[in-house]
Amino acid sequence: MARTYIKWSKEKVVSHIKEIEKKKEPLTVKHVSKNYTALYSAALRYFGHWSDAVNAASIDYNSIRRRSRQEAIAKITKWNQRRIIDEIKKISKNKLWFVYKTHQALHSAARREFGTWRSAVEFAGYNYEEINELANTNYTPWTEEKIVRMVLEIPQERLGYGHITKNNILLYSAAYRRFGNWANALKAAGIDPKIIESCRSDKRWDEKKIIEEIKRLHTEKCDLSSGYMQRHHSGLFSAAYRRFGGWGKAIEEAGLDYSDVMRIKSRRYASK
Repeated sequence: MARTYIKWSKEKVVSHIKEIEKKKEPLTVKHVSKNYTALYSAALRYFGHWSDAVNAASIDYNSIRRRSRQEAIAKITKWNQRRIIDEIKKISKNKLWFVYKTHQALHSAARREFGTWRSAVEFAGYNYEEINELANTNYTPWTEEKIVRMVLEIPQERLGYGHITKNNILLYSAAYRRFGNWANALKAAGIDPKIIESCRSDKRWDEKKIIEEIKRLHTEKCDLSSGYMQRHHSGLFSAAYRRFGGWGKAIEEAGLDYSDVMRIKSRRYASK
């Protein structure tokens, strides 16, 4: 089928925007740039900004942005522990293992509210090991032996806190749970004490400095979500994990609410 060519003009752009509004589709940048690429490109060409094109169609773009933000925030705030448990119980036991693929919103909310997916599943009354067996995966629980084996498989120059928390946070978290901290896991693996000491790239961070830095970044309106911090402030993130047992706990020690941090992230995402 031949592609329909549209000779764009300001009037054509405005007309198409009004048609999308009549169909009650979102007029956000994200939706239009993905589903109406030609229109979006033409709008930028003739109006400079998508918001100016929408306003030219006699539609208040600020109201669209506010609504989009509210919807994004609602996706996060609608989850609470009771609802998470209710949703978990609706899923067949043999499918609970794969929720991270099939129900990503539920999986993320469970980790946010309970710390881990496993904790949420067990809180719902299920045996996590049984769930694992039903899924017929090759997964093995995080035992001390498994952690030590994985530590020994990692080149010694990559055993530092910053590298591990950025590239293998699951191993680091398991080591923290089983051994109390990363250094103890390295000791259990027989790593040379000099190497362990050299791994402490975040040893300048004490609890006071961590909290001060979190507050500073918050004041500067930096994205404090765990994913962003792992990528851009891995030293601070790993130190917080080591000192407080988790990034969320460090956020709380700094007097902030982690759910608010996620709402701020959602608002930024919605405004793009």
